[in-house]
Amino acid sequence: MKVALIYAKAQNLKQKAAEVFADDDLTKGELARDEIYPPLGITILAAWLEQNGHEVRLKDDSIDELDVIRKDMEWADVVGISSLTPNARRARELGQLCKAEYGKTVIMGGPHPTTNPEFFLDSGAADVCCAGEGDETLLEWLAVHDQPEKWDTVQGITFLRDGEQVSTPRRPLFKDMDAIPRPAYHLWDIPRYMRLMINPGVTCITSRGCPYACTFCDAEMTPRQYRAMSPEATVDLLEFLLKTYNPPQLTLFDDLFTIQRKRVIAICKEIVKRGLFFEWICESRVDTMDFEMLRWLRKAGCVKIYYGLESGSPNMLVTMKKGVTPEKVRAGSKLNRQVGMYFKFFILYGFPEDTRQDHEYTEKLIEETRPDAICVSVLQPIPGTEVYEQLKPMLTKDVAEMDFHYWHSTESFKHPTFTHEELHQERERLLKVHARTLNLKNKLLRKFERLAAMIRHPELIGDLFEVRRRRKDFLKRVASSEWSYSYDQQRDRVALQVPNVRAD
Repeated sequence: MKVALIYAKAQNLKQKAAEVFADDDLTKGELARDEIYPPLGITILAAWLEQNGHEVRLKDDSIDELDVIRKDMEWADVVGISSLTPNARRARELGQLCKAEYGKTVIMGGPHPTTNPEFFLDSGAADVCCAGEGDETLLEWLAVHDQPEKWDTVQGITFLRDGEQVSTPRRPLFKDMDAIPRPAYHLWDIPRYMRLMINPGVTCITSRGCPYACTFCDAEMTPRQYRAMSPEATVDLLEFLLKTYNPPQLTLFDDLFTIQRKRVIAICKEIVKRGLFFEWICESRVDTMDFEMLRWLRKAGCVKIYYGLESGSPNMLVTMKKGVTPEKVRAGSKLNRQVGMYFKFFILYGFPEDTRQDHEYTEKLIEETRPDAICVSVLQPIPGTEVYEQLKPMLTKDVAEMDFHYWHSTESFKHPTFTHEELHQERERLLKVHARTLNLKNKLLRKFERLAAMIRHPELIGDLFEVRRRRKDFLKRVASSEWSYSYDQQRDRVALQVPNVRAD
């Protein structure tokens, strides 16, 4: 069967990203979060389909023109469209176009079709919506896609029958991550994506899910269940990407890469054992870190860890159900500084309980912990989250109908304490606090802290020489590639990560 899988992208965001990335003189700041990556969800689904004999084409609405997407809609027997909540309107538009102009059967998947299937079904944009992970669901449904009377035998889908919405039982999550086929990267022009990036690289996922219960996080796709590839399979994937595309860096998009300590250390040791030289980035929680794991992460080439701090206020951390305390944040941050790891905090303002005092606590904690960078966002309530249900009475309208963005300015609800402008003033104030953390005094403090750690832990001295040796080999590899510009010393790498703000 011929299947076209399309990732929908809100066109206002697509245009904004295009303008920013086209301007070489513009400090990208938090727009770095708009890096244009191949959408991994449909890339994995494509691998499943090819493995089972289907012919697949992938299209990314972020970079592909509508005429190109139309051709694949016309070519396909079935069209699948993936949608996050910010892209739901665009996904609906593409589904309606596909149905009206080509008469194709359309299946929607992703977070918004999982939590709000009626958004697509009632508008005639989709025949079926897939709930949660589609690995097995898509294959099973394709076998009966032309027999609607059998759709209720497929787990994990929602559809209309005689005008009434029918939802079949939710499919259990896929457990064996090593059995998932390697994503169909070959269906994308990966170098094309890398040329569009601020920091060229390739992305991958080595685990799914997160066991924590943060109120702002949409866990409907993978309900609080963590599953991971084995260390050997993980490094097999990383090595494949390196040998196939020769990228300067890899970005691991796991929700929580460091939750299994033994696995992480085993992955790092395997990277070193195989003599793989690359830099990589992961996301984590600061309270999952310990000294030995950070040592191995750094030795294996991990150069940046992004932590979801969200707030420095004890009250807000409880409200968010973060399961972390300021004391644990201080301890974890100290370990990062001692080992010499670049770390960045994600901060989230705008919870209904938020006060200026909570923001002051956050500011104080950042001053104490001295991260290399911060990213400050204003809360956007997403369907499927606990905070969304709390904020429903305060919403300005259906969030799927808004031109909103996770990382930028959109007023999606009326905050009980702050105006939208005041929230952004608070955000800018915190960014100025971060600017102060980069002063000479704090740089010297970090150097002394690192030196003291080396005196107490002499093994860090050996690590330093090993990291430098491995980085030398890494830079030699990058210098001979077409991505050598990404490590040009003239690039302001800090400015590429955070907004250009001043402390005055």
